Amino acid sequence: MKNKRRAFSLIEIVIAMAFLSIAILSVLWMNRSSNQGSMDAYYEFLAFSLAREPIEIFRGFGYDCLNDIVKGNTSPPSLYPVGSFVDIDFDAMSDMQYPNEARLFQRQIELTSISSGDLNGIKIKVTVAARGQSKVDVWMSRKAVTLESLVMERPK
Repeated sequence: MKNKRRAFSLIEIVIAMAFLSIAILSVLWMNRSSNQGSMDAYYEFLAFSLAREPIEIFRGFGYDCLNDIVKGNTSPPSLYPVGSFVDIDFDAMSDMQYPNEARLFQRQIELTSISSGDLNGIKIKVTVAARGQSKVDVWMSRKAVTLESLVMERPK
């Protein structure tokens, strides 16, 4: 009796390689989408944090101080200019410390006086967007994050 050697044919090897390449590509695609999702969540969280900060600061001032800022009697704090978009810069020597990635964003703070009958208030609107062309444009799905708050006058 002759020993017959059994081996894989060329077609079997090509089919196995096709299945293996599909499996490897799907794992790589899942890794890429996971990385995209985590970077999107990180930059969105950072943008929300940068938007929440001036809202909390201005809410702490109270209605009377905000009303003076809106009327132009008082100027806002230098770290929180009101009106146009301002770049958020990283300064290691500053009292206010941001993560290094915060320099990729710019922030706009708007104060608007609102009144309805006997109720008076100041609307605080903060918009945080990517600064120019940066990696935030690539990773973050939103183009800008906007938060609003309302500070009401105390009843007299």
